[in-house]
Amino acid sequence: MDASLDTNVIIHLYRAGFQDVLFRRFEKLFAYEFIRTQELATHAGPDILELFDKDVESEKIVLVTNEYLRNIGMCSIFQSHVNELRILFDGGDLGEVYAISVAKTLGCISLVTDDIKERGPHYTLMRTPDSEVMPFAFYELLFLDYLEEKINNDEILECFSQINSLSELSWDCSSKLKSFIRRFWSSPYSDSEKAWMKEFCSEGHINAKTRLKELRDFLE
Repeated sequence: MDASLDTNVIIHLYRAGFQDVLFRRFEKLFAYEFIRTQELATHAGPDILELFDKDVESEKIVLVTNEYLRNIGMCSIFQSHVNELRILFDGGDLGEVYAISVAKTLGCISLVTDDIKERGPHYTLMRTPDSEVMPFAFYELLFLDYLEEKINNDEILECFSQINSLSELSWDCSSKLKSFIRRFWSSPYSDSEKAWMKEFCSEGHINAKTRLKELRDFLE
């Protein structure tokens, strides 16, 4: 599974030192050059920039430039997506427009973004019928890791708490778990997301009900 990265989630995960959450979940990660040269340069500290650049150099992340898109013959398609999304996210920042456009252009199934505000990229993509791109916030990636038993109760709470605290997000892990359960089981926004989760659990031989009850009881 491949993903395009939005600015905020890069900052949140790198600031807390949990960027491996991305690398163990996705086969390929892409970030548009504007996100590095403009948004990260403005909002991330030099320590985050250095770590991010090292991951680009080591090819853990592909930095998508206009030259890269021209070389693969996708520049016009990318620009078409940008033009359409700029209307959809009128008044929004360009970073989220470029991040979604990269995902659509390169066929990434996922956009990783912590912009969960109303009418933001996570909110909009999750509510778009038959959307080509599924949005994931950092905490949803943690819940997927938990379902696969890659992390335990203490580890998921520690990771969530550190990211939450260092980035001053004021999010509650128990509340986000309830939102995760609603999204994929009790009240999904689309049949495709529910089907994706069913396949995810089937392929991993995951008893989601038991696993999530264990985490819910732990958090409460």
